Amino acid sequence: MRGLKGVLFVFSLLLLVFTITTSHAAPAITQNSKDADMRIIVLGPLGKPRNPDWILGFYGDNDNLNQDDKKVFEKELKVEVGRRINFIGRYNQGIYSVWGDYKVEGTEYNKRTAIIKGVAEIDGRSWGEVKALKDVGLYIDSGLANIHLAKKDPVVVMKIVKGLSIKDTEEYRNANAAQQLKLFDQVKPLVEKEVVRFAVQKGILHADFHSSNFLVGVTETDNLAAPMTVHLVDWGFPSVFRVKRDVTEAEVKSWFELQWNEIRSRQDKRTT
Repeated sequence: MRGLKGVLFVFSLLLLVFTITTSHAAPAITQNSKDADMRIIVLGPLGKPRNPDWILGFYGDNDNLNQDDKKVFEKELKVEVGRRINFIGRYNQGIYSVWGDYKVEGTEYNKRTAIIKGVAEIDGRSWGEVKALKDVGLYIDSGLANIHLAKKDPVVVMKIVKGLSIKDTEEYRNANAAQQLKLFDQVKPLVEKEVVRFAVQKGILHADFHSSNFLVGVTETDNLAAPMTVHLVDWGFPSVFRVKRDVTEAEVKSWFELQWNEIRSRQDKRTT
């Protein structure tokens, strides 16, 4: 009996040592570590030219949020959610039309000028997106609404940005791969102007300006679509960062050139 007790004691001791060892060997993956990895995916390795120290954290980092920022999904909205116009994404529950005109704080928005975005989860990422939309002038309202009949979900009501994705223009669709890249480069100065303006004037950096994240306004000139304006869209995680207050136009332009070339190379691979 004593021998059996001794064996059980040694086994229990070994099990305890194994548990302690493995718990230290495999630390839990935290949200901060996931965000750090995502930053590298968007901007490249830390300390490299595409990931300089004047680019601070994500817009939804805790040190960029106050208590009011964290209450933006608490109220129930009277907005009527219409049909889904875009599929569910990694960080959202889809984009929906507004069923009728929507009035908030004395301002009435025509249903054709607003859309509803379903939020995947109430956390720093969604709080940060609301804060970013406010800072760039696209925010209308946020709170809880019926996307699914069974329950209320967090949503953001935002202004519709006019324009087309460059990939939806007739000229782009009819172009070969080389011509598509040329068209992509044609809008580069307009995208740069918007990125630099927001970074220097608003302290907010849109870092993921691939072809689906900006819309172009076009006019027909000699049967060629000539882009006249560009509007950045998708102000949510992981595209948007804070920048230092004293960042210069020259610094942002230099960074933009590198980031554009990186995004362009991905675009090139997708078209070949």
